[in-house]
Amino acid sequence: MHAYGKRLLACLLVAMCSVVLTMTTVLAADVGVVKVGYTGPFTGPAAEFGTNGWRGIQLALEDINAKGIMIKGKKHVIEIIRYDSVCQPTDAVSNVKKLILQDKVSAILGDHCSSCCVAVVPLCDEAKIPGITFECAADAVTKPGSEYYFRIRAPVGLIAPLFGPSLLQKLKPRSMSYLVINDDYGTGLVDGLKKVMAPLGVKTTLVDTFERGNTDFMVNMAKIKMEKPDLVFFAGTATEGAMILKQAKEAGVTKTVKFVGAEEMGEMEFLEQAGASVVEGVYAYTLWKSVPAEFTKRIRDKFDAPVHYVQVFGYDAMKVLAAAIESAQSTKSEDIKNALKKTNYKGLTAQISFSNFDGYTNQLKVAPYLMQWKNGQRTIVD
Repeated sequence: MHAYGKRLLACLLVAMCSVVLTMTTVLAADVGVVKVGYTGPFTGPAAEFGTNGWRGIQLALEDINAKGIMIKGKKHVIEIIRYDSVCQPTDAVSNVKKLILQDKVSAILGDHCSSCCVAVVPLCDEAKIPGITFECAADAVTKPGSEYYFRIRAPVGLIAPLFGPSLLQKLKPRSMSYLVINDDYGTGLVDGLKKVMAPLGVKTTLVDTFERGNTDFMVNMAKIKMEKPDLVFFAGTATEGAMILKQAKEAGVTKTVKFVGAEEMGEMEFLEQAGASVVEGVYAYTLWKSVPAEFTKRIRDKFDAPVHYVQVFGYDAMKVLAAAIESAQSTKSEDIKNALKKTNYKGLTAQISFSNFDGYTNQLKVAPYLMQWKNGQRTIVD
């Protein structure tokens, strides 16, 4: 090829590349971006919550952004900006302030730890930014609650009266001891269950707490052996729960005492960490019965992990927020908040809508289920 021909070909190639780049730029410019913040514990002893929440959100984002959100005829995608709260209220507050003032998000997901949620609720109200938690369980998160903060899960105040009678009917305890994480979530569960069980004739023999990340529960086991309760209720992360049950078995406590766990003890991560022989026969309340097989497969294929309730709720929270944005036909926080209040969305395990009742604000009404571990499987009792 002559030099002139080579130069001409080179010019044509450059021109073609320019056209492709220009078309890509035009296409990208034609797609709007909705910024959403996410604060949660991605490191530290409560990292399993943030990790699983993020997994559920990622699957939802795949679905949402593949199709896009149409707002006044223009396609939009969602961009998540996330920060690690390490389950510390001061970090959660710092995260939310950064998301609001620096990142200019339209809405916020999180946090996961009740103390963090309680700390950020006033910030959402002050900035008029809608927030959704799908993890924090303490009553104070939505009771009395906030105009701008929503919760997709049952709070401890609803868990106890719905779960307690089922527990009594099935196990018929005359006395109970409690071993729970020392935070709003753990102590709230104890207070709620005591109020339900005491009028039904169940005596509280011990209330013991531990700090997050604790690994040695032998002193607690000695106290439980001394009190000789019919039943021990325990709450914490799956890791903490597995250690509690292993050490209870090692100390010989499980020979005479039944153990009932909070929602983390009804998850496959608990089974994997404690072992099938250790968890066999153990009860827990759970926030979900089952999910579609397709969701289970996607979690396994993408993350090589079992399904966890926080993944389920994280997926639903992201979908609910996306639906509200599209319904509002706006990226303005006030419009999104108003649309969230009208939510009626079929989630993976429940119909999701928010209401004000019994002192709660923007709260999902959903009942827990009693389950038991049998042959390494979650078995719903009622």
